[in-house]
Amino acid sequence: MQEKEVLLLDQNTANQIAAGEVVEKPASVVKELVENALDAGATNIEVSIFQGGTEYIRVEDNGSGMSEANARMAVLRHATSKLRKASDLLSLTSLGFRGEALPSIASVSNFTLLTRTDDEEFATSIHIDGGSNMEVSSAGGSKGTTVIVENLFFNVPARRKFLKTVSTEGRYISELLTKLALARPDVHITLKNNDKEVLNAPGDGDLKNTIRQLYGKNVSEELLTVDFKDPKVKISGFIGKPTLLKNTRQWQTLLVNGRSIQNKMLAKAIDHAYQSQIPKSGFPFAVLSIQVDTASIDVNVHPQKSEIKFSDDSLVYRAMFKALTDALTKPMSARKEEITLLEDNPLREVMPEPNLFAKPNPEAITNPPREAAPYEPFGGKKSGLSMENIFKNNAGIFKTPEQKSFGTKNSGTITTEPQGFVGNEPKDYEEASAPSMSMHEAVEEFAKTELFASATESADKENIYFTDTESGIATIWPIGQVDRTFIIAQSDDCLYLIDQHAAHERILFDKFCALKDSVPAQQLLMPLYINMPEEEIAFIEEHAEEFFRMGVDAGAAGENMLRVSSLPVDIKAEDAEDFLSEIGKAINELRILNPSDLRQEILHMTACKAAIKAGQVLNMRQMRQLIIDLLNTTHPFTCPHGRPCMIAIDSDKLYKMFKRTGF
Repeated sequence: MQEKEVLLLDQNTANQIAAGEVVEKPASVVKELVENALDAGATNIEVSIFQGGTEYIRVEDNGSGMSEANARMAVLRHATSKLRKASDLLSLTSLGFRGEALPSIASVSNFTLLTRTDDEEFATSIHIDGGSNMEVSSAGGSKGTTVIVENLFFNVPARRKFLKTVSTEGRYISELLTKLALARPDVHITLKNNDKEVLNAPGDGDLKNTIRQLYGKNVSEELLTVDFKDPKVKISGFIGKPTLLKNTRQWQTLLVNGRSIQNKMLAKAIDHAYQSQIPKSGFPFAVLSIQVDTASIDVNVHPQKSEIKFSDDSLVYRAMFKALTDALTKPMSARKEEITLLEDNPLREVMPEPNLFAKPNPEAITNPPREAAPYEPFGGKKSGLSMENIFKNNAGIFKTPEQKSFGTKNSGTITTEPQGFVGNEPKDYEEASAPSMSMHEAVEEFAKTELFASATESADKENIYFTDTESGIATIWPIGQVDRTFIIAQSDDCLYLIDQHAAHERILFDKFCALKDSVPAQQLLMPLYINMPEEEIAFIEEHAEEFFRMGVDAGAAGENMLRVSSLPVDIKAEDAEDFLSEIGKAINELRILNPSDLRQEILHMTACKAAIKAGQVLNMRQMRQLIIDLLNTTHPFTCPHGRPCMIAIDSDKLYKMFKRTGF
């Protein structure tokens, strides 16, 4: 093969090749020009486009402008005012620094630059067609710089062929300017697309107000503040509540020293902070500004400066995770008001503290006393029904739950511990066979007495006080249950809808997560044998220790048979097969599970299987206790799978729903 002569490319060809890296699409042009405007100290930037920026782009700013000499130099390749030597990259504070943007843009378009400084009488106008035939003249113009780019890629048809539709390219520009406006809330930025204003950032310096203007009121009302300060890393901004989700990362804006960037490590930190609060298919809202020492980052790793490298990734990851976890944790807490009863109040003796989700005693329900001694309530009025006997003989409704056993694999010892209401389901008392005087009839008789009025009056005073980080002290109390699935509660100015299964799931999950070593297990009297694919059984045996710490003691009992000797105390034997099948499904979906992810998956499933189910009847005390426990969890608004478990509807929303906005 004949050797070819090596030639030096001419300036225009070199600029067009460089433009392929710097100017990928119309949004790239807008990015470079707006960043130059920000570096020039502009406080007002106006962007106008036609045909998605492919035919016309105009960027006007009120920055410092350039003299004629600087303007002539600015359109030459590698000419910049941002740095002087390579070491300046370690202390770089400007957005641009390479000196490639203007010559690259001018080489693939009809380019016009109009600029004037404050102390010059006339502006300098420079026009370039496709990187050649530069024309310089004087013209009238205000202080600042205006750049007009027409017929983008007219001389590079191969690049123009790869552009998206006009609407898509216009959307890219809008998304870009949104991120730049969030990076600089002190700058007024507007975008007009085909003479229609599609973006208007207020430029008042208030980030939350900028978010409200760009994303709407509904988004701004669902934000949590992030404020993390460390000697080496400072993180500030806003993140959305777990209910505010998008199906892409479009709503996540990450800023490092004021530069909008993309970083997989930071994105992963956000995902991990929201773990167990959002569905796997959703992405939370985030506008986060990270401040680090300029010497600890390298911004010169991507042609479009959209990626950076950190000298210590783990430090920034931990800071990001901690900042978001602090913002998401404990949005509210709750306590129950103590009720002081009079010394002679018979309720002190006849109403023991109930176990909220204990199994009822059907024998006690269906066989109340046939003959009751007369009882004299307050006021001296006689009643033929002894409430003392009713409550004492029906104490099975509030009986103590069975103690469940668990132990450690190494010690072989078995201990017992009461498990509260976990795993004990309240039953519908109407299913019991009809007694000579049913419990329902007994309660109806009781409701006619003055003692009932006294008890109700006391119970009504038993409110739940909770502290919301944004609204201070408030009171919440349950109203009732809808479809045996949803609890309705209220405060003075807010209505709460609570999914009882999701709420209990969150309570149990947080309880399990607090057990740092191992989940209490119960030894089964008779081992369970479950059909399962061989590869899933092999995985369980391979991670036997991790499974045992989660309360599952299982091993192979044949080619496709799993032998289960113990389960978490909150999993019923009849739910064991479904529970382990869910684990197998998770293994198949995730394929590679590290111990941390495996623990999360098993805790999710344990909490889900052990939680009270939709369709179960709860009494007022059960609902009250469930609300208290939910408000004392770390994330009361979502279940571990990311579904909402509590929805708040404030009075403003209620007024709007009923079209009473004028009141």
